Amino acid sequence: MKNILKKTINYLVFTFIAILLLYLAFKNVDLKKMYSSLINDVNYYWILFSLVFAFLGFIIRAVRWKILIEPLGYNPKNKNLVNAVIIGYFANIAVPRLGEITRCASLNKTDKIPVDSLLGTVIVERIIDVLVMFILMAVVLVAKFELYGNFFKTNVYDPLHEKLFVSLYFWILAISFLILILLIYFIFKNKLKKLTVFNKVTGFAKGILVGLKTFITMKKKWQFIIYTFLMWFVYLLMTYVVFFSIKPTSNLTLLDGLFILIAGSLGMTAPVQSGFGAYHWMISLGLILYKIPQQDGLLYATLCHESQMILVVILGSIAMYKVFSKKHKNNNV
Repeated sequence: MKNILKKTINYLVFTFIAILLLYLAFKNVDLKKMYSSLINDVNYYWILFSLVFAFLGFIIRAVRWKILIEPLGYNPKNKNLVNAVIIGYFANIAVPRLGEITRCASLNKTDKIPVDSLLGTVIVERIIDVLVMFILMAVVLVAKFELYGNFFKTNVYDPLHEKLFVSLYFWILAISFLILILLIYFIFKNKLKKLTVFNKVTGFAKGILVGLKTFITMKKKWQFIIYTFLMWFVYLLMTYVVFFSIKPTSNLTLLDGLFILIAGSLGMTAPVQSGFGAYHWMISLGLILYKIPQQDGLLYATLCHESQMILVVILGSIAMYKVFSKKHKNNNV
């Protein structure tokens, strides 16, 4: 009962934050004018083109994930990997970060791979993608520091500086707590091993560590690196082609598309369902640098974000049906 209450409260908090961010993003926008623009001023062929790249991104992410899974001794089918990835994105619409667990659970259902080990591979994925995002950010800064420098200082450097360096007492307490936990473990190790809960927790932690080691043990490192940058290039094209769907952004370049991709990625890291509100806010702030009015920036963000959400809902529903049907068939065998 307590777990259900906790999950409900978390969901309501995240939903409230998403609504608040959407309100802040759209509070000065003429919604009637935006609706009129969505009906009359958008070339939706470019949106469809963008969704093709989005779907290709799902496939590349799935194939890349397989390279991390292979050192675990499993060889999941590509279609099951793609379904799991899409289901993960689908779950994120409901609850932030639920997708990482859900896609592991999905692949566990279809290919019987331990969820804890899969979670370790997903953590590796996320770490690599964050590193790539910072590399691309550096590329953008070198290309046009005078234009993008203040944006990244305000939205990346300052928040990180505040969290990592200002909260000194937090880190002292966290390290002290970790040392205390380790001392308790070594002092009472024999007694703790007799507890079922302790064995389950340590077993799960060991499984995650096995998944984390896959980046070191995998044999196809260069393929993994190539797929990583190919995936980000596809994301860049997915972002870039939407520029041509509306007139205010139609003159922006591929480099500008890279900057907007990074800005959107930063918005998607916010602890809200699929970046709702945060994504729109960050994109509109980024486009203001090009003298594009907030309303037009939000129109572009809406076209990018909501078209992808519709795609995820459609494909996610199909993927969940396929996984459920497979499970149902397996149960009847």
